[in-house]
Amino acid sequence: MIEIRHKESGEVLRTFNGETLAGEFMEGAKLAGADLSKRDMSKVDLQRADLRDADLTGSNLKGALLTGALVRGANFDGANMEKCDLTDSFGVGAGFHGANLNGANFRYAKLSEADFSEASLVGADLSMAELGCDFSRANLMKADLRGSILAGAVLEGATLLGANLTDAKLAGADMAGARLEGAIMGAGRKFAAKVKQKEQRPWWQIWG
Repeated sequence: MIEIRHKESGEVLRTFNGETLAGEFMEGAKLAGADLSKRDMSKVDLQRADLRDADLTGSNLKGALLTGALVRGANFDGANMEKCDLTDSFGVGAGFHGANLNGANFRYAKLSEADFSEASLVGADLSMAELGCDFSRANLMKADLRGSILAGAVLEGATLLGANLTDAKLAGADMAGARLEGAIMGAGRKFAAKVKQKEQRPWWQIWG
């Protein structure tokens, strides 16, 4: 039997028969503040669940359904969330530092102030999402950012190779050191890396 407890009070929030939460049906579950760290929760159904301030650090959420879930302030640091569906979720202030979010779906999600630093979001769908987040050193290669709101986002040192930024709102975003080669900027335009010109040496140094 598995007991899901509150991370601070120790109160039992829910119990399950079996040895894993993988594939469990928990749609609409009330799990605010739950300790779900380092759990196997692959393909779990948490659609419209309340996971406010829950601890899911290091958990396996590959293929999990979190459509419409409330994950405000939840901690997913270091979690495996490959192909996880968080469409229309509310994750203001959530933590995804170093998480594997390759192929994840955040379409229409509200994620302002979330921490995606050093996370991998290769091929992730972030279209139409509110993304005033920390993406410093994150990998957003080939990510779909069409129509997203990136005002106030930190993309310092992020990788956006081949990402689709068509109609994205970039005003006020910090793009310092970001790699944008091949990124689609709209109207079929792609960002081209500047070719570094060969430094010209003064004539008097040529013979030195």
